[in-house]
Amino acid sequence: MKKSIISILIIMLVILSFGCKSKPDQVTDQNMPPWINEQPPKDELWGIGVSSNAQQQMRMTMSDSGARQDLARQLSVLCQGMVTDYAREAGGINNTAAMQFQESVSRQIAQANLTGAVRDIVWTTKDGRTLWTRVKMNKDDAARSINDSAQKAIDSEAARYAEFKAMDALKMMDYQLDKNNPSSVPVFR
Repeated sequence: MKKSIISILIIMLVILSFGCKSKPDQVTDQNMPPWINEQPPKDELWGIGVSSNAQQQMRMTMSDSGARQDLARQLSVLCQGMVTDYAREAGGINNTAAMQFQESVSRQIAQANLTGAVRDIVWTTKDGRTLWTRVKMNKDDAARSINDSAQKAIDSEAARYAEFKAMDALKMMDYQLDKNNPSSVPVFR
């Protein structure tokens, strides 16, 4: 009986020790806002910008700009890249020299109309040197902006094509007039 009570107490202590264990503390960086790892609601997009400029107004401008650029990259990005890999080996059988060259170049260009994007949260580090900005945009506004941009591109292309066809028609008319119009002959009296 005594052994079973001791066994039950040991089992309860083991269970309690596992139940009381807390989650390991997340490492928090005092130079990053507490919301940095949060995910936006399903109907929003967030852009995050950061700036450490010396002047407060410049910090705000650059942080806002970075957040808007982050949003634009989420909506539309043109990525270009190039990789160069060059290797050369020369020399004799026991005396060779090798040269190898590698280069990687990339560029990302983001362009998007951010109608409806607004500053959501501004956070400053404790030392006051770094400013973080979060800009939010409703996904419906983003879809409308993308559709508007696409429609403008289509309308612009249609206008250019109509102008091209009009110029082509005028050239055709000039050609036909020149072809079928006999040159005038002077009249002598």
